[in-house]
Formats: sequence, C-alpha cells, structure tokens
Amino acid sequence: MPVSWNRIAEQNEAYTVRDFQKAAQRLIVDQVLYQANPKQRSDYDLVAAHEKEFAEALDLFGCMLDLNFQERYAAAVPTVTEVSKIPLMHTLLALVLRKLYDHHMNLGTLNAGIAGVSLSELEAAFQESTGRDLPMKPQAELQGLMDAMKRWGIGRLVKTENLAEEATWFAEIFPGIQSLINERTLAMLKSHAELLYEPDGIEKREQHEEKDS
Repeated sequence: MPVSWNRIAEQNEAYTVRDFQKAAQRLIVDQVLYQANPKQRSDYDLVAAHEKEFAEALDLFGCMLDLNFQERYAAAVPTVTEVSKIPLMHTLLALVLRKLYDHHMNLGTLNAGIAGVSLSELEAAFQESTGRDLPMKPQAELQGLMDAMKRWGIGRLVKTENLAEEATWFAEIFPGIQSLINERTLAMLKSHAELLYEPDGIEKREQHEEKDS
C-alpha cells in the first residue's frame, strides 16, 4: 500500500503532512539532501528519521533512497536513468568528478566528506581522462557545466576572495556523488559517452533525422 503522510503525521505531532510532502519533493528535485546544508537540514533530518516511509514514497517515482549516515546525506537514486538525454560534456564532467572524488578519498584529503579541487587540477584531470579541453572561465561555460552538477547535488564552483579582493575559484565535489554516480550509473554514462564519441555517430543521427523529416 502506498505511503500515507496523513497516517504518519498523526503519529508525529511535531510534523505536519506538509512537512513530509515538502521533504519528499525537495529530495526528488535536489536529488541529494545534506545535513550540513542549512537549507536542507530539516528535510534531511525528517527523511533520516523515517527512512522506510520515504523509501516507499520514492519507489513510486522510480527512485531508491540511499541514506548515508556517516556522510549525513540522503540521495534519491533513479532506478532507471535516461542517460540518452544527458549532454556529452555533462556526462564527461560527472565521470571526471567521480574519479577525482575517489582520488581525494584515497589520499585522505576530504574535508567533512567534500573534495576541494583546484581548477588547474580539474582541467588537467578532464584533459587526461577525455582528451578534450574543459572551458576554464567560471563566469561562462564552466559555470554552466558546474551548475548542472550542482542541480544533481554532486558538486559546485566556489569563489573566494583575498584581502586584495582577488577572486580565486575552485570546485567542491560532494559525497553524494558516491550514490548518484554508482557502479551501474558509471557503466551507463561511460557507454553513453562512447556512443557520442563515435566518429560517425553525429552523421548517423543527422541522416536519421533527415529521413524522419
């Protein structure tokens, strides 16, 4: 039987039906809720306290709840991923970020579960892994790419300023990347990237589109 927030709220006087609905909606939209994020904290705490109920709710949307109590995050992991709709550069960047996260985790350089990566390190890792250049202007294309990673709950660009008001940019990779870019997703994204890398792949798709038009 599908989860009933009314029934659960009746058993928890501290929370209303709207609280449960809001937490479920935010989890699906944000994909990852972090206890360390003040804007997500109350929703994360509610999900963590009612793991079974939220897992049932997410199942109705084709997602699996992954609660990581050590890193204090809750992730809505799609059981069916539409990788065909993900642009190539987003796919490649997500793969590189997961590789960098694992690298920093193995080095023991994570800070509260977050990997801090300089833009030069990100650029070098992207070029080494993909053979492509990563646009390195935070205010332009790179910002757009990292905004997509932020929407997925796996990373973001951060700007700091020194006493001379000189801006320095770096990337943060969030621990939720372990859940969203898991072994199954990694295999799918790699396969998707290889398909888009196919030398005549674009030509074939264009020919197919011409026939359909």
